[in-house]
Amino acid sequence: MKEFLKYTIIGIMLIIVQVGLFAGGSQDTDLKEGPRESIELKIAALKGPTGFGMIKLFEDVPNLGPGVSSTYFVIPTPTEMVARITSGEVDFAVLPANVGAKLYTKGPGYPLGAVVGLGSIYILSRDEGVKSLEDLSGRQVYGVGKGATPDYLMRYFLREEGIEGVTIDFSLPPTQVAQMAIAGKADTVILPEPFVTQILMKAPDMKIVIDLQDQWKNISGEEEVYPISVVVIRPEVALNYPEVVLRFLEEYKASIEFVVTHPAPASVLIEKFGIMPAVIAEKAIPRCNLSFASALASRESMEVYLSVLLAGDPVSIGGELPDSNYYFSAP
Repeated sequence: MKEFLKYTIIGIMLIIVQVGLFAGGSQDTDLKEGPRESIELKIAALKGPTGFGMIKLFEDVPNLGPGVSSTYFVIPTPTEMVARITSGEVDFAVLPANVGAKLYTKGPGYPLGAVVGLGSIYILSRDEGVKSLEDLSGRQVYGVGKGATPDYLMRYFLREEGIEGVTIDFSLPPTQVAQMAIAGKADTVILPEPFVTQILMKAPDMKIVIDLQDQWKNISGEEEVYPISVVVIRPEVALNYPEVVLRFLEEYKASIEFVVTHPAPASVLIEKFGIMPAVIAEKAIPRCNLSFASALASRESMEVYLSVLLAGDPVSIGGELPDSNYYFSAP
């Protein structure tokens, strides 16, 4: 009887150990191989420079893990992108930084995955008397982005520098402002890339006279340029598949590095996928300030930038700074 009990106990212990080893092995497999069920991700880039950094992903469609498929597409305007996000149609989306913050604070709560682009706004002029912000006083200037970054930044700069008497017309679309500058009907304009490149290619008498990125560092005291483009993540994806998010962000970072270091082949892909003609894209890339910083690494610079917008126009970011949960971090 004692022998029977002895071998029974040993057998039970062996079963317990085997079950424990099997369970541990299963957990390791889940972590390394990704989600058990199949998922299909929809990934959207904006038409224009905001979409440049993702272009290698469009071309390669990288493997994001077992059971994960992905579809990449281009959205023509931020307004349509917001509509797609609000309806939950996209899993990863690239947006202007303030729009991403506003969508988080007001819903549907997409967290920030990474900053994927820094400021790329410039003041161009053929007026030799314009060399600084102070020189804009008393002049008519054409700008783009009413209720967006160019507008908010100019208000901030002029207020901080105590400059008055600057008239900025934000009523025209960027294509028309660029055409007016090329035709000699607008002497001083505030524009982002790629419109800066378009003007410089066709109007040699127009020059970049003020780099708003330098103005930001000088006036704000920040060492880094303000973040302007971000990639956000559908909350359910960020919560349930953090390993997939990390893999996607790694691929995105590599894509940005490819575009920055190989502008010629990158510009061919940019045209291939209908984002912009290659001849313009190649020349614009160096001034687009494509850059990658994880959500946590970019939090301080993001909060400085959003605080400036909050002070100037609270509606621009949804009335408050996003809380700590806005910044994605894998568990």
